[in-house]
This record gives sequence, C-alpha cells and structure tokens, in this order.
Amino acid sequence: MPTGTDSAYAASFAELQRDLPASSVRAWRFRALAAASRAGARLSEGLRVGHEHGFDSGPFMDHVYGNEPQGRTALGREIDRRLLSRRTCQAFREIRVLAREALAEAAAASSAPEPLIADLAAGPAPYVFEVLTAHPSARALLADIDPAALAQARAHALRLGLTDRVGFIEANAFDRAALERIDPAPDIVAELGLYGIYHDDALIEHHFVDLAETIAPEQIVFNVQTQNPEIEHIARVWRDHRGERCVWRLRPVESILRWAAAAGYEPASSRSDSFGIYRVGRLVRR
Repeated sequence: MPTGTDSAYAASFAELQRDLPASSVRAWRFRALAAASRAGARLSEGLRVGHEHGFDSGPFMDHVYGNEPQGRTALGREIDRRLLSRRTCQAFREIRVLAREALAEAAAASSAPEPLIADLAAGPAPYVFEVLTAHPSARALLADIDPAALAQARAHALRLGLTDRVGFIEANAFDRAALERIDPAPDIVAELGLYGIYHDDALIEHHFVDLAETIAPEQIVFNVQTQNPEIEHIARVWRDHRGERCVWRLRPVESILRWAAAAGYEPASSRSDSFGIYRVGRLVRR
C-alpha cells in the first residue's frame, strides 16, 4: 500500500471512523503528521486557526479564502503556503467562486422582486456578500451554530455597508423548529459546506423534507464532496470544530439529487472544481 501523504489508497468512510491499529506503520505515520501539524501551529497562522477553531470552521475557511500565507517567521509563512496549496484548500477556493455563480444565477432566476437568500450554515459567507453586492435588491439571512463564524460574517457585512440587508441567527440547519421560526420564508436556501460534516444519510434526506414542508424555498444551492485523495490525511491529522477527528463524509451527487427529488426539487445546474472534489448544484422546486 502506498505510504505518501496523498496516496492512491482510498479509505472507506467506515475505515476513517475507526482508529488504526496502534502498531501499524500507517498509524505511526499519521501520528507523526498530526504531531508535526500541532507543532506547525506555533508558526503557521492557518494551522493555528485550524487547531483552535477546527479545520471545518468558518474562521479556517476565511483564512483559506484569503489565500495569503501568514505566520511567525519565514518558516511559518512557508508552512502556511504549503497548507493553502493543498488540493483540498484549492478546491475550497474554487468552490467559493462556483457557489457565488450558482447563487447569482438563483437570484437572477427568482420570481421575487427582492429575493431573500438564507444560508443555513453560513460561516463567513463571502459568496453571499458578493451576490448581495452584485444584486442590490437581494437580502440575506445568515445562520450558523458557531458564534465565531457569525461574528466574522457580521464584521464582513459592516465593512461592506450591508448591515441593513443582512440578518443573523444562531441556529442548527437541521433543527426543524428553527426552520419553522424563519420569517419571512427565504426564496433561496444555500447549503454550502454542510453535508460533508454530517455523517447520517437519513439526517440529510429528512432535512430536504423539512425544508419543503416548512420554508419551501423556490431554489436550493448546495455543494457535496464526492471524492478527495486527501480524505484520510484530513481524518487522521486535522480536528473539527468539536475537537474530534475531522472525518468527512463523501457522497455521490446522485444521492443528494434523489433525496431532493423526493422532496419536490429537481436540478437546474451543476458545476465541479478542477480536481473533481466537489460538486455545486442548483435545485428548483417543481
């Protein structure tokens, strides 16, 4: 079996959830990589943010989107540059552009004169602010379970002079009661970076039903991670916002489309990053 950091070996989701045998060569290697990552956090700003907030967090994504190596000393900035040049981080930045394009399409296609975009796992939500800037009639509601991510989003809105067009709520996207409390109901729902960090297929399947039965948006813009050659490195070296191993769930886009169809939505467009790691889709209500 190859032993490179980004080997051709593709661990299954069940394998990623299990700890490696303590005496295995792969376990030693990943322990060494994890130790090096924690040590690098003393110098690299990206690693510091990732280990402090989680590599799936809004603050880490904001650092990746900025794509500016930062750190203590030239060595720290070089470590940060290598982090930002990982294929997964490059795909994150491409997905930001593709998400913005899909949301702009949704705003242009909306039947509402002042379309309301609700991002249910917003993080810093840079793509939403870019769409609001380009569409002066659009408004947004940003929701997240992470107060730090919402604080970043508020700061972005303030800098851009968009505070009168953006609302904020701390809520779980999968909480049906929270969806029922959203008023007015959004015309467009954005779910970007959400599905990969939740492992339960049934949770996402039921979520589409909840969306259709509560706020019933005209359109849904989503992304899904379908494959990733770095997935085992991420699972065994990185930590998520809860401090647990960052095990992400890969899913075929066909699963998302099947669950959406059962809730009354059909695909309108689809895009992929240059590495084929992510797909961005736009759904419309039948």
